[in-house]
Amino acid sequence: MFYPFEMERYLETLLGERDPLLREMEEQALKETIPVVTPMVGNFLNLLVHMGKSQSILEIGTAIGYSTIWLGRAAEQTGGHVTTIDMNKDRRARAVIYFERAGLQNCITALEGDARKILPTLDSAFDFVFIDAAKGEYLDYLSLIYPLIAPEGVLVVDNVLFRGWVVPGTAFAPKYDRMVGRLRLFLQDLCQNPDFSTTVLPFGDGVSVSRRLRV
Repeated sequence: MFYPFEMERYLETLLGERDPLLREMEEQALKETIPVVTPMVGNFLNLLVHMGKSQSILEIGTAIGYSTIWLGRAAEQTGGHVTTIDMNKDRRARAVIYFERAGLQNCITALEGDARKILPTLDSAFDFVFIDAAKGEYLDYLSLIYPLIAPEGVLVVDNVLFRGWVVPGTAFAPKYDRMVGRLRLFLQDLCQNPDFSTTVLPFGDGVSVSRRLRV
């Protein structure tokens, strides 16, 4: 987080009260230390899908489906569909139950497996892609999703500043060296890619937003 905790909580109050299902998921994620997006990021995703009237949405990293529901609720309004991928069988099963409880089972497809193996099998052109999975694998995902993003498509990636450690000069435990190094390379590759227009927003844990330019 790159601003005071009090500011984060204040900004959340501006979203209004989340419905009981989202609150339940937030509490479960906190209790079990399951990594999910913040409510601010979830609302941001929902807003972007609405604004872009996205039809074909891809998510890498389902967890228990919290961010997927934010995406799915927007897709329900735009007439779109969400395809989400996660390799954790138990969490995917829990996510599917949440999707059913949210009434979104018809506009969400949950795939189980390693995204690095599944992505090459997909032949759809996605106009919105969200990545929130293993941070050390972001570079791998970038090369695999590139041919799947439609011209003018949007790519959003969470945790790109990872606790601020991606910023040069910050101190962190040596065990995070590889992950932080790969996140830095990911951001460098993404921001310097001439086929994307990219900005990095310092809220949540750092969010990058890219638009694929027409080719």
